[in-house]
Amino acid sequence: MGSTRLLGACALLVLGSLAAGCGSSSRGGGAGPFASAATTAGATSGTTAAGATTTSGTTTSAGSTPSGATTQPGQVPAPSGPRYRVSGWLPYWAYATGDDTLRQNVGNGLDEVNLFGYALQSDGSLTAHAGVESATRHQLVRDRQGELIPTILDVHSSAVLPAVMDDPARRARTIQAVLDLLDRFGYDGVDVDFEHATTARKDDFTRFMADMSQAVRARGKVFSLTIPGKRAGSQSWGGYDYPALAPLADRVKIMTYGYSGPWSRTPGPIAPVTWIRQVMDYAVTTMPAGKIQIGIPFYGYDWPLNQTDPIRSVTWNTAQPRLARSAAGMRFDATRGETTFDYRDEQGVDHTVWFQDDRAIAAKCDVVRQYGAGGLSIWALGNESPTYWTEIRRILK
Repeated sequence: MGSTRLLGACALLVLGSLAAGCGSSSRGGGAGPFASAATTAGATSGTTAAGATTTSGTTTSAGSTPSGATTQPGQVPAPSGPRYRVSGWLPYWAYATGDDTLRQNVGNGLDEVNLFGYALQSDGSLTAHAGVESATRHQLVRDRQGELIPTILDVHSSAVLPAVMDDPARRARTIQAVLDLLDRFGYDGVDVDFEHATTARKDDFTRFMADMSQAVRARGKVFSLTIPGKRAGSQSWGGYDYPALAPLADRVKIMTYGYSGPWSRTPGPIAPVTWIRQVMDYAVTTMPAGKIQIGIPFYGYDWPLNQTDPIRSVTWNTAQPRLARSAAGMRFDATRGETTFDYRDEQGVDHTVWFQDDRAIAAKCDVVRQYGAGGLSIWALGNESPTYWTEIRRILK
């Protein structure tokens, strides 16, 4: 595997691809930028329950810490509920199917909903995408005892994060905007998915996150960081200093999907378990395993083998008509923990698809258990077969 920073899945959404993983790990080990409302399949994305209180800078979470217990800043709250936490990003373009996922699974396998999200602007302000502040959607999650933690994102532009970091007043405006959201909507915390931190600005990014973390935690709320996956010694994604960032976050969502995608003309798995283990082997040397939520995909990709037609993302549902044209049917690659099939389209072009089925989801859940990770983070809700949740509940709940 090379170490070149490759264009990630979300970037291709903006360019008109069907969907991708927002913040996806490339073969070089990193997260990819950008997302588009015109897409429906793959793109990105901590947790103090409503009613949490803060005492002398420590947090007690009704949903994640036993009664009377407190945690020091940077310490993972001890679980009192499910052993493994499952969170999922709900993109603003996927409500039609995503809301049904919420109704069926919040409180029944899905613990935390990350509404995607609030876009960072170059002046430090935040802009809510359509439906993120829906009172009906908020109530749907809360009625089922789920945690509501929106994602603050910069995937729409590579220029906004540097512009904000360059100006103390803009940084302060962003942090105040986050606090205003927590106060206004009573969110259980905030998830930060900034995907344009560069090696040259590593320390600036860490300081910005430290200031935001301090402010959020002082409210008794969860501060969650979503970061790209990388291996030990990787030159990619140098802006994300795992050892420095980990103490700032209550939960760390590592995007271990996007290993293959439209940037790789050769078909391959989206999140092979071999790659996830490489990321985890490094990550657990920098932070407690229980703080980590392993990012997994609920999507796949379709590669036309003529090398000229576009590579498109697929969900479980959109893969089915293609699968019906396959002579050999699905093949599960047990080593890589993902499923593939070949088919020929109406124009006579051969295709290879890699995507998720129940076995692929189970393989990724098994990695969570093997490493004693905190749980899963899913990109993206609404893309799945309902039976994915059967496997998640069987293995992690």
